[in-house]
Amino acid sequence: MTAIARMITTTNLWIARVVNWAVLILFVLLLADVIMRKVVGAPISWSQQASRLIFGVYAIIGGGYLLARREHVNVDLFYGSFSKKRKAAVDIATSFLFFSFMIVLLPNAYEMAAQSVCMTEGVPPWCKPEVDELAIWKAPLWPSKWMIVVAATLLLLQGIVKFAADVFILMGIDVDETAFGPIADGAEGKVDV
Repeated sequence: MTAIARMITTTNLWIARVVNWAVLILFVLLLADVIMRKVVGAPISWSQQASRLIFGVYAIIGGGYLLARREHVNVDLFYGSFSKKRKAAVDIATSFLFFSFMIVLLPNAYEMAAQSVCMTEGVPPWCKPEVDELAIWKAPLWPSKWMIVVAATLLLLQGIVKFAADVFILMGIDVDETAFGPIADGAEGKVDV
């Protein structure tokens, strides 16, 4: 169990580190667009759409990373003062909300992604991959939609890892933070793998 948890946590952390570079690409795109608009008088026609697609992927892929690092938003009015066991009990009691969300998100994300590349049964031969018709640059939308499926899968797997860690804490079993992520919330106790 620990090896699988470590693999999932490490994957989420590694993917987040790679995707972090998308911010640099996003910055360069928007900077070039502003320079072209102010200096030349004509913005880059495709930069706004490209920046939306890049930011969309950047935002959605961060879910598994945030859960692995225990950095999702919490209401710490009471929760912050709880012991590890009480936090684990509260997390287990409220985990049905997370898993309910994932039960809705994952199938719908898959259906949207599959439709964006015409992978449904009975597709007519003239079916074309979905593109953004309102933009000048007719970029295919299927890569972004499939990234939602990948990100939702990684988030679900990390949620299962967190749930297992909470069960272990309640049972009094030591939890390897390099495999299950940090147990403490906040800046202290963070383990970066």
